[in-house]
Amino acid sequence: MSRATPSPLRLAVTGGRGRLAALLADYLRVHEVTLFSRGGGAGFQDLAGLEAALPGHQALLHLAWSTLPATSEQGGGPEWQDDLPALEKILGAIAALPEKSRPHFVFFSTGGAVYGNAPGRPNLETDVCRPIGQYGRAKRAAEEIIERHAAQHGLSCTILRISNPYGYPVPKSRLQGIIPHALRCAAEGQPLTLWGDGHAQKDFLYYTDFLSAVESVVARRLTGTFNLSAGESHTVREVIALVEKHTGRKITLNFQPAPAWDVRDSRLDNRRLTAAAGWRPLVSLDEGVRRAAAGYSGH
Repeated sequence: MSRATPSPLRLAVTGGRGRLAALLADYLRVHEVTLFSRGGGAGFQDLAGLEAALPGHQALLHLAWSTLPATSEQGGGPEWQDDLPALEKILGAIAALPEKSRPHFVFFSTGGAVYGNAPGRPNLETDVCRPIGQYGRAKRAAEEIIERHAAQHGLSCTILRISNPYGYPVPKSRLQGIIPHALRCAAEGQPLTLWGDGHAQKDFLYYTDFLSAVESVVARRLTGTFNLSAGESHTVREVIALVEKHTGRKITLNFQPAPAWDVRDSRLDNRRLTAAAGWRPLVSLDEGVRRAAAGYSGH
């Protein structure tokens, strides 16, 4: 699917030091993108000044979040002290602007964590969310804040329930991302620690498909809640087999008990987004792992 040439927009992106924000800024470079991060500096605007900078921006992509699923559990839920109050403040600032000056607000939520385990079929956006971990509960609380502000003030808001993007470098210390960690273990000949028996299944979305979906959402100013996913799930063992196939190396597995908050069955129906955005994922898991393996250099 070829990319259309959109009219340039002014876009604000929070979580600017995160890898996904950097990828988005590069992918959306036809637009004027300003990255916001806590503390600012080194080419980033200070997140504390975001509200004052909102006028003149057509969209705000809100990726800033203080935790991952594992760190949320370890840290006792800092989202409730930091992320959720900050979200309330941002939405209040948008609501205070004249209606025609309000940016389109796009929130990057989570797929599997916010739904909990799938009900024997892929989750639809209309399903009741039953998060089983602190991270999913906090993200769902954020969604409820957004839904309330959108209804009360007529804000243009989008919630993207994202699956598991991959295909880009992540730090070795990051407690997330089976594919990059499997690639690292294959390259270094190190054992890979797995939670559970490897039969948990997840939806894995190649990062260029993630980027093109976000571009379509922004260009069309879509509103509502959408699953942003590949639309098919694979077990962790399938992922490992593909990494072994494309690296030509066997990975030794170290099994550990799965934490109670880890979603074992994550399946996301993406048909609502494909219909609304004129978008569809193009990179299969096999091809995505092949590309990731070919580009792996160790991180």
